[in-house]
Amino acid sequence: MPKRHDLYNPGLHRFQHVARIAAAAAICVALALTPRARAADVSLADLQAATRTLGFVDTLQSRSTISIGVVYGAGARDAKNSAARTAGALAAMRGPGSSTIRANVLTVDELADYAQHFDVLYLMPGLAPNGAQIADAVRRQHVVSISSDPACLDAKYCVLMVQAGSGVNIVLDTALAAAAGAQFSSVFTMMVKRR
Repeated sequence: MPKRHDLYNPGLHRFQHVARIAAAAAICVALALTPRARAADVSLADLQAATRTLGFVDTLQSRSTISIGVVYGAGARDAKNSAARTAGALAAMRGPGSSTIRANVLTVDELADYAQHFDVLYLMPGLAPNGAQIADAVRRQHVVSISSDPACLDAKYCVLMVQAGSGVNIVLDTALAAAAGAQFSSVFTMMVKRR
């Protein structure tokens, strides 16, 4: 009588082969969908909330044009396209007091020596690994940085974290705001969460 391990079962062998291929495909899909692998788009509601928030920045209230730099990390796939879509959406909106918004796209690495001065930096999600570099630019250039990514608060590189959902969540990093020279209306500072 043959032992169990001596028997060859082609149906079982084929099933095991297909199962291995399916497992490998599932791993590839999971890796492709990780946050660092693909750039995240920012919701229109987040951008609208961010532009409304700019109305509470004292230095921006009397401007006819507000210049926004949309900053992205060059390592993520499709990051530049996602940032360009965000810049296009921002440029189509009105700023505080019917001001015009002019938005340009740049990488984190370009931030240090970019020739144009920005009034605001809109930070795309997933930039926490570059947080120190961004915070340094915010302090040196005296610019307000805004993001919808909550990780920016822990990494301390956004002056404002603005997220829209069922309501609008706004958190102000008071230390970075002071270092950037950003001043907000007193009503605004009473209404938002502070860190």
